[in-house]
Amino acid sequence: MEKQFKRGIHDESLLKSLKKEEGKEGKLYPLIELVRQSKDLVLQIRDNYFNIYYLGGNVAEVESLNRVKFDKNYFRKCENKADEDWDAIKANSETAKKLFKEGKFADYVDFVTNDMKFYWNNVLKGKGVEEKKAQHAICLSNTDKDEYTILDLEYQVSKKSQFHYRGKRNKDNFIPTPRFDIIAIRNCDHKLCVIELKKGVKALNDPSGVQEHAESFANTIGYNKESRIAFVNEMNNVLMQKRNDLGLLDKRVTIDTSLEPEFMFAYQFDSTDKSHPTLDSQKRVFKYYQDKKYVDGVNYAYDKRVLWLNEGDYTLKGKGEL
Repeated sequence: MEKQFKRGIHDESLLKSLKKEEGKEGKLYPLIELVRQSKDLVLQIRDNYFNIYYLGGNVAEVESLNRVKFDKNYFRKCENKADEDWDAIKANSETAKKLFKEGKFADYVDFVTNDMKFYWNNVLKGKGVEEKKAQHAICLSNTDKDEYTILDLEYQVSKKSQFHYRGKRNKDNFIPTPRFDIIAIRNCDHKLCVIELKKGVKALNDPSGVQEHAESFANTIGYNKESRIAFVNEMNNVLMQKRNDLGLLDKRVTIDTSLEPEFMFAYQFDSTDKSHPTLDSQKRVFKYYQDKKYVDGVNYAYDKRVLWLNEGDYTLKGKGEL
């Protein structure tokens, strides 16, 4: 039988290496301690591995005690790949792997993130970077002490998941694998929330706009009772591992597994849009797209709540506005 995708660390030896038990530290425990003490690092659990993010960039993908993956492009210095010194990139990659394997995790993170920032600023020149930074800021700004606790970021629904996509195939006849920006727990009622983050009116039109993301939820997690239960149980397992095993979340953070997950939007005001210079004017544009019909005349987004954020504000508050 084909392996089913499910968030969580299923390898007991890997999980044990992340913990401190009876005074004895697992090999990767200092890495978890580094994340716990850092104001800049975020750990997200995947399917039997985990990622560590800095400013939204994935600086470490860890699936075993001695192996780490990262984007070698972080070590690039030139916009044109033909001008790149690939031998230097290979050497830097080997240095990073060596630091990780030797357990010098702080040195490893410093080494990779310094080059990553140069790559983002001077090679990519900021392209595609701002959304990563915004998601990272939201994660850091919504902890167990706030109204929402971020449990996961960039959740991509696998074709092997119990709640795989059941809607229409895309224009290339492929089955979509939707990605949701934020999975959070609303601490007032302990409800699991799937949140799509939008900034500026240019991000509202399909494809990947308001209606498309709501449709993706309806045909995956929200498809039927079994899909919703499977998702809640999967994320509750992630919570247990992050909270109880890794100590990354407060013990008071819980999910009410009797409640169905809720899909909602978070919209952040974009002050650079001179055509819609106020949050109220951008709200009107959002609601225009929220009221549009979508597939076969169905409106998937009309009854979804929206959390409104001012520019530079990443703290999620309240239950949102319908």
